[in-house]
Amino acid sequence: MGTVLGCQAENSGATPGPLAADAPEGNPRNKTALKPGRSLMDWVKLGHSGTDLAGTGGRILDITPQDLAKHNKQNDCWMALRGKVYNVTSYMEFHPGGEQELMRGVGTDATDLFNEIHKWVNFETMLQKCLVGRLVESRPFFLKPNFLPLLKGIKGSIKSDAAQNPLPNKNLLSASTLEPPMTRNAISPLVSPLTPSTLPNPKFDWFQTNTLINIAIYTKWKHITKDHVVVIKKEKVMKVVCYIQDMVYTVHIDLHKHVAEDFELKTGSNSGKVDILLNKMEPGVRWSVVGKTLEGHGIHVKSKDREIEYVTCSLAAKESITQDSRLFVIQVPKYTYLPVPIGYHVYIRLPGKDTVKPYTPVAASLSTADPDESGRQIHLFIKIYDEGAFTPALDELALGSEIEVSLPEGTFTHDKLTTATTTATDVALLGAGTGITPMIRVMLEAIKNEKKVHLILFNKTEEDIPWKEELDNLMEDHSSLLKVTHVLSKANDSWSGLQGHIRQELLEKLLPVGNHEQTIYLCICGPSEFTKLGINLFKELGYSSDSFHAFLG
Repeated sequence: MGTVLGCQAENSGATPGPLAADAPEGNPRNKTALKPGRSLMDWVKLGHSGTDLAGTGGRILDITPQDLAKHNKQNDCWMALRGKVYNVTSYMEFHPGGEQELMRGVGTDATDLFNEIHKWVNFETMLQKCLVGRLVESRPFFLKPNFLPLLKGIKGSIKSDAAQNPLPNKNLLSASTLEPPMTRNAISPLVSPLTPSTLPNPKFDWFQTNTLINIAIYTKWKHITKDHVVVIKKEKVMKVVCYIQDMVYTVHIDLHKHVAEDFELKTGSNSGKVDILLNKMEPGVRWSVVGKTLEGHGIHVKSKDREIEYVTCSLAAKESITQDSRLFVIQVPKYTYLPVPIGYHVYIRLPGKDTVKPYTPVAASLSTADPDESGRQIHLFIKIYDEGAFTPALDELALGSEIEVSLPEGTFTHDKLTTATTTATDVALLGAGTGITPMIRVMLEAIKNEKKVHLILFNKTEEDIPWKEELDNLMEDHSSLLKVTHVLSKANDSWSGLQGHIRQELLEKLLPVGNHEQTIYLCICGPSEFTKLGINLFKELGYSSDSFHAFLG
C-alpha cells in the first residue's frame, strides 16, 4: 500500500520546520504553540545576528556516525540530513512541531524521517547557519602530492588512446563516447547512500544519422509510457528523467553541439525503450561524442531519495469549479516536456515565497474522447482557503504569472488497471472533498481499459460537488462501466441521496465483493482522518493490503 502527498488541507501560519509531524484533518502541520520571541522571523534574525549557531567557529567538519551519536541530548543536538550535519540545539525552541518531535532525529541520520514527513521543506536555507559539516563513513583520505602526476599521466593516456582509436561503427556510437564530467576533490562517501535499485539497471546509448541524434534509454520496464518520461532541454543541456515503478533513472548531458529547440519523444511498446530524437543544427556533421555528462547522470535510485527539482512554468487559465475551488491550468515552457504519471503529485511554489504545497493533477477533460495535453499543460483542482498561507496568493495571480512546478513525485502504479496477470475487474474510488483529484485520472484510465468503476464522493453540500454535471454525462456515456455515488454530510431537505460520513455500514452496501470471477482494487483520498478511517474499514471488511492504495497527505 503506497502513499502519495496531494490530498491535504491548508491552514494559515508559518512554514513548517524540517521534522513537523503529520496532523489530523484541518491542521496538517500539527503546530506547537511557541514561546514569545520564537517565531520564524525571530529565527531568521538570530541567524543574521552573527551568533555561531553551528558551534564550529566557521569550520566545515567531516563527521562520522560515531561523532554524530555523541550529540543526542536536548542541550547538544546534532542531526544529519541528506549527507550534511546540523547543530539544531538553538533551533529546538523555534521548531513548529515541538522539541520532542525534533528529538526523534537527533544523533542520527534523519533523512528518511524527513523525507517521510516534509520532503519539500527547504531545510538547507532554514538551517544554513547551523551547518557543522559532512556526514562521512570515515575520515577523508587525501592523496599525497607525488601521486598527482601519475594520475594525470593515466588520464592523458586514456584520452590519447581514444583519439587514436575511433569506434568502427559510425552509425552506432556507444555511451562510452561520453566525455567524463568535471571532477571535484574526492571526499569520503556518505554514511547513508541513496537507496540502490532493486530492478535491473537501465542502459543508456546514442545513435546518429546525418540529420538526427537519437538518445536511447533502455529502462527494461515494459509498462513505461510517455507519461513516465520528463525531458528538460535548454540549448545544449538535456536532462531526461524516467520514472520506473518506484525508481528514477536520470540522463544528464551537455551535448557536444547545438541541436534544434524541438525534440520528439518515443516509447517502445512493451520493450521499455525510450527514444529522444534531436535535430542537428549542422546536418551532415558527424559527432565524435554525444557530449559531457553532468551531475546526476546515470543515477538509478528510489524516487523518494531524489531531491525535488523545479521548473518555472506560467499560469495559462483559471476557472471556478465550485463556490470555493478553482481549476488552475499551468503551461509548461517549450523547452520542457513535463507529464505527471497517474496518481503522482507535483509541488507548487510561488516565486519569492517560502510556502510549498503538493497537488495531484486532474485530467484536462472528463471526456474520454478529448486529447490530453499531458506534458505540455498541468491541470490542478484546488480549494481556496480564505485564511490559508498559500491558496489566496495563488488565487490572486494574474494570467501569465510565473509558477514553479516540481518534477513528479509518487508511488502509485496503475498496473492493476492495465496488466493482464494482475488486473482488477472492479475498481472502487473513494474521495472526500478535493480527494477527488487523483481519482479522476484513475477513473478514466480504468474506463479506457474496460474496468467497472464505482466512484464514491463525500462532500458537505450539493454545491461542493465538483463536476457533477460532467460526471453524470460520463456515467450516461459509459453506463455499463461507471457508477457515481454522492454522500453528503450537511445535505439540505431537497437531497434524496446518501447522507453521513464514511462508515462500515455504508461501505458494506457500496463496495463490490470479490470472488473467483471478480478482483477488486480500491483507492482512497481525502483529509487524513477520513483516509485512515477508510483504511481500517477496508481491513475490517476483509480487503488485503495489496488490494487498495491510499493517497495520504
